Amino acid sequence: MTILQQPKDISVLMTCFNRRETTLNCLRSLAEQEIPPGYRIRVFLTDDGSSDGTGGAVRREFPDVNVLQGDGNLYWVGGTMLAWNAARPSDFYLWLNDDVRLQPAAIHTLLDVYEAAENPATMVAGATCDPDAGKTCTGGLRRRNWHDVSVMEPTDEVQHCDSMAGNIVLVPRCVEDRIGTLDTAYRHFFADGDYGMRARKAGVDILLAPRHLGTCKLNPLANTSFDPKLSIRQRWDKMFGPKGYRPPREWWAFVRSHAPRPKLVYWIVPYLLFGLESLAGGKVRLRRHVKAPMKVT
Repeated sequence: MTILQQPKDISVLMTCFNRRETTLNCLRSLAEQEIPPGYRIRVFLTDDGSSDGTGGAVRREFPDVNVLQGDGNLYWVGGTMLAWNAARPSDFYLWLNDDVRLQPAAIHTLLDVYEAAENPATMVAGATCDPDAGKTCTGGLRRRNWHDVSVMEPTDEVQHCDSMAGNIVLVPRCVEDRIGTLDTAYRHFFADGDYGMRARKAGVDILLAPRHLGTCKLNPLANTSFDPKLSIRQRWDKMFGPKGYRPPREWWAFVRSHAPRPKLVYWIVPYLLFGLESLAGGKVRLRRHVKAPMKVT
């Protein structure tokens, strides 16, 4: 008597806000993926109060997608957690930013890397590349210390990471069982890096899959706290906002969890640097983003 095994679920977790065509293009690239035998895909998308008809357009073109409704205040963490809770239990959770267009065989590659890993408690990250600039945008992160972080350049080989950006990340259920889900102390920034750092502390491996598994645009500096065209007041507001460079409460949660002592000093440094930038009239930049690779190999 042959016992048929149920396919393993891969629940894709997405959140979106007012970029309908971008979201649809991501879902189209997902629909074109070849899923290996023994696996099946489920998609959970949080539409966080979009006013451009994103949710309705997704329901029409992709009726199998589970569209969840947010109120516009969930941001990436809240939207992802709404999807995560709806998807539970699942064998795997795939974090997927809605501005990513997956390359052919991206999911196959993620699963191949996972299956070849010696540790079942392994997460696999996929790198993305800006299609116009030809530069790596996101993927695995390498840390010289708790705050000195650089984006890793993907190669033809699997690489070990210290953490990862959350654009394309495969998370098996055993990792969720070990360290839980995203920390809701964060709304948008820090949560993916924090999850990776918690994972490494708990003995979870993080692997960067070979080559780029998707494309997305580099985040511009325009209309951020780094934009010299904005007034000092506008730049301060951008810095402290939910998607800002250093929202105080969220930055403190990250410092408290990962920085050495004296923690208060590490917490206040970005604000002191920004104060010095302000005194210089915005003509110098003392703060920095995560270091990115210079070119694609």
